Amino acid sequence: MYYYLSGKPAILQPNLAVIDCGGVGYKCAISENTYKQIAKKETVLLYTYLNVKEDALDLYGFADEQEKQFFELLLSISGVGPKAALAILSVHTPETFAACVLSNDVKGITKAAGVGAKLAQRICLELKDKIAKTKVVPSEISSLGDFSVDTDAASEAVAVLVALGYSKNDASKAVLRCSADNTNDLVKQALRMLSRNL
Repeated sequence: MYYYLSGKPAILQPNLAVIDCGGVGYKCAISENTYKQIAKKETVLLYTYLNVKEDALDLYGFADEQEKQFFELLLSISGVGPKAALAILSVHTPETFAACVLSNDVKGITKAAGVGAKLAQRICLELKDKIAKTKVVPSEISSLGDFSVDTDAASEAVAVLVALGYSKNDASKAVLRCSADNTNDLVKQALRMLSRNL
């Protein structure tokens, strides 16, 4: 029904955005990752997903189409509702979530509030093939062996780089030379270094 909303944020919180579109305020549930991307913008664009229930119409907003795509993939799993899907996308970017699924990193997925080990295992099992076909990470990632993703940003960044085809040794050296303090920026900086033949 709604593909996206574009307007000024009237209310903006880590899990909620009310977007003023021509004098009408649209209430959207959002992930913390989306919040971080739009927090300082005067005008925002959110790609939307309308969840239809018997007693309510709930709108969900995403800063980019990749996050929306992964939200919809998560909803296709039995036992994963919008709340759990948003919780997962609040602690993981599409890239780090894909790395968790493709490496069967159940522990990494259970960092999301309300997501237990059994549900995380089901997510890995049912989404592995679907995520391998997305453009978020190269398809060859699906042939990699297991690797663990620890709780800190540096370890997550190393895991993503390994998933992208770099050796763990090269990935670790690149991440250690980076100055960022979050996974996304660490991966970006490390990729620039690796592309220059670290």
